[in-house]
Amino acid sequence: MPKNIKDMRLIYVMIFAVIFISSLAPQTLPIPVQQWTRDFYNVIENGCTNAWPSATPPTKVFAGVEPGTRVFFAASGEVDKLWGDMSEGVLAVWRDLYARGANLLLWFSGPSQQATLTKYMLPALFGTTDLPSVPGYGTRFVSLGYVVGGSQLLMGWADSISAITETDAYGTPLADLPMMANFDALKTDADLIIGLDARDFDKIFVIRYNTVVLQVGSTDSSAYVAQSYTVGYFRGMVMGQIGAAQYSFLSNVPGKAMAYAQNMLTLGSIMIALMIIFNIKYRMDLSKKQPIAKEASR
Repeated sequence: MPKNIKDMRLIYVMIFAVIFISSLAPQTLPIPVQQWTRDFYNVIENGCTNAWPSATPPTKVFAGVEPGTRVFFAASGEVDKLWGDMSEGVLAVWRDLYARGANLLLWFSGPSQQATLTKYMLPALFGTTDLPSVPGYGTRFVSLGYVVGGSQLLMGWADSISAITETDAYGTPLADLPMMANFDALKTDADLIIGLDARDFDKIFVIRYNTVVLQVGSTDSSAYVAQSYTVGYFRGMVMGQIGAAQYSFLSNVPGKAMAYAQNMLTLGSIMIALMIIFNIKYRMDLSKKQPIAKEASR
């Protein structure tokens, strides 16, 4: 610690060095895994059963993600505003699903969602925004792009995507994309739905068709998403960069989330340590000043 406590430059340099090194080092500090993140992973790994009596069928068993599992990946809500906090969660979940052999159908609910994810998500996953040039496009994953309609569109897609939307985001007829041959009616063909800050999916798919829905969101959106999770509509959630780190820890999917979590935990530990040190120093300085003050008052 510098002799002159008012000169904070050395402390700032030390904090920067520790945080920088921790971002490069492997995760060493413990990360407690929230239950909703663990539930999210367990559904991916082991599956679950939905049994809402209002739905048809009254029971639907999801066996977990395996090769050929059809996943509807819906970017809705305020993804464009929250991307900074939920980015690593989205990337980790997509990579895990793809590595397990799932077939992924991507949809954007608005132009801002499409612009944000096209700029940030697609290059991070594929190195390009021209998805038709990526191996696996049309057989393992398809982008519908932005299709207007919101909740009403989803209700229509529940019965048939191709009856409403004839082409993908790049103008290719869905009939020419092999993956779409058995991915049409969401109420029966979507084995799993991943909502990115998605709204109303519980009302459209869970209580009507017993479809399993999971949510990826930000720390800010966890408050209202948690309501549907607590009731049981959403079977798990990955929220914010800490949630992404927890999911990466459970799934062993590489990414930046663990480094982000390390930085947060390290910075928090440093701040606590500094508070303790400064308080001890303050008390020590105070104890030295008190005898002098008493002597001067005599």
